[in-house]
Amino acid sequence: PVRVIVPFSPGGATDIVARLVSQKLNEFWGQPVVVDNRPGAGGNIGGELAAKATPDGYTLFLTSGSIVTANQHM
Repeated sequence: PVRVIVPFSPGGATDIVARLVSQKLNEFWGQPVVVDNRPGAGGNIGGELAAKATPDGYTLFLTSGSIVTANQHM
């Protein structure tokens, strides 16, 4: 399956977008797409998991801009 990492809790805006996109990707690809919520540390837990994922094309990272721009400077 394709994994979509979301660095926020379930039920938030980013999670809802990830679930809608995952559903459409599942229909388009005909392959399971799973949302993996990894909240905590201001999004850094999910960001680290995505950064260290095997680069095989089966892991996507859906986030807000702050995690990929501001967090690295804190």
